Amino acid sequence: MPTNRLCIADLHTHTNRSLCAPQSTTVASYLPHCAAEGIRTLGISNHIYKPSVLNCQHPENIAYALAVREEIEALRPQTDVNLLLGCEVEIFYGQEPGIQKEEAAAFDYVLIAASHIFNFAHEYAHIDLSTPEKARNMLLNRFIYACEVDFDAPVGICHPLYPLCAPWEQEIVDGITYSQLKDCFTLAAERERSIEIHACLYRNGTQLNDEGLSPSYLRLLSVAKECGCKFHFGADAHAPGAFVGYHAKLERAAEIIGITKDDLWDIAK
Repeated sequence: MPTNRLCIADLHTHTNRSLCAPQSTTVASYLPHCAAEGIRTLGISNHIYKPSVLNCQHPENIAYALAVREEIEALRPQTDVNLLLGCEVEIFYGQEPGIQKEEAAAFDYVLIAASHIFNFAHEYAHIDLSTPEKARNMLLNRFIYACEVDFDAPVGICHPLYPLCAPWEQEIVDGITYSQLKDCFTLAAERERSIEIHACLYRNGTQLNDEGLSPSYLRLLSVAKECGCKFHFGADAHAPGAFVGYHAKLERAAEIIGITKDDLWDIAK
């Protein structure tokens, strides 16, 4: 049986409504695993992009993401898991977010993705990101914008300051000074942005400790805790295989940082 005290809600999962997830991934595909993982609340947060970003015809837009509501409502009588519908909204440099302020009210919550810089390199082709320092500055710039943009829904920041697909992830993250982290997370706390305890803690972009966790990201989250941020958990699963077996690691990270139930986002409790 799971021993989770805190990680009982996973608010960052994807279904086949995200282009990067397999067609076999549905809301229902996660449900058989929730009890074993200790997950009582499951949040579905598929991507929403502006049409110009994808360079393809896949309809990752608001209506497409909202259609998951029908699947959720059909499943409610069959499960004890609390099902929420969120979205992962992209904010690229120099562009408006994927949804507008009022449109967010159709979702239970919004996760802002501010660090998809290198895996959408074409969006940043006109910007010099040729060194870790330049990439780090862009990452910090995007985080600040994620704190400032308004939505008519509760807002969290997913995979905070995690330079996905960057060639120098360890150097980028470790080069963020304590002062910079404090400025970022103080602003996040003031703007009531929940910070995600994310799978970057155990992915291999940075060195992992004997428990399979990244000291670099534990440091980052510790400063967020110090600044009074609220937190939520997100495995960022695109299929059940990335969901099963990982919540104990997220729970352990929270334990190391000293996060309590009082530190959690209301919808993550």
